[in-house]
Amino acid sequence: MNQTAPTTDAALVRAARELFAAHGYDGTSVRAITARAGANLGAITYHFGSKQALHDAVIASVMGPGRERIVEAAAGPGTPLDRLEVVVRAFFSYLDENPDAIPLMMGVMLSSRPLPDVVARTIAANVDTVSSLIGEGQRDGSVRAGDPSLLALGIVAQPLFLALARRALEEAVAIDQTDPLTRAQLVESVLSFVRAGLAAHREKSE
Repeated sequence: MNQTAPTTDAALVRAARELFAAHGYDGTSVRAITARAGANLGAITYHFGSKQALHDAVIASVMGPGRERIVEAAAGPGTPLDRLEVVVRAFFSYLDENPDAIPLMMGVMLSSRPLPDVVARTIAANVDTVSSLIGEGQRDGSVRAGDPSLLALGIVAQPLFLALARRALEEAVAIDQTDPLTRAQLVESVLSFVRAGLAAHREKSE
């Protein structure tokens, strides 16, 4: 490849990410992507091989950084419950900073096309990270009994739902997540709910 190839690759991914988020996979043409990227019509085939491969690269650009944040949060100091809270905060922050992640991921989930490998790997890794923290807390007695994987799904579902339902919640129940104070209150409410739902309840001796 020539020296401009990395720049062209990045421009195609950036343009495709914007267009896929706004119009979906089927609603975005190769011509529209290359035009926005300032590339020739054959650039996608040359650099990625196909529109689907470019889409997979876009999804990787969304999920990779989010995964890195979760790994970093889980590896920090504190009890398992403390680190779970940090993971949830990291998840909220990433979704808030990358609002295009939700329509892109919804497009993948609702598509009849095979699930991209990067999506399957990342989902499995994120659930494993959270369930591992839950398992650690169960072993030290700080987290209640239960299937760690199922408990993990209950945790990660909350940030995803709030992000997915952002517009509906604003119109139906006047919860405006673009307001910093409202957003902060939502995050703290979810964190309190997670801690209360996971904490082991030790019976007082009589």
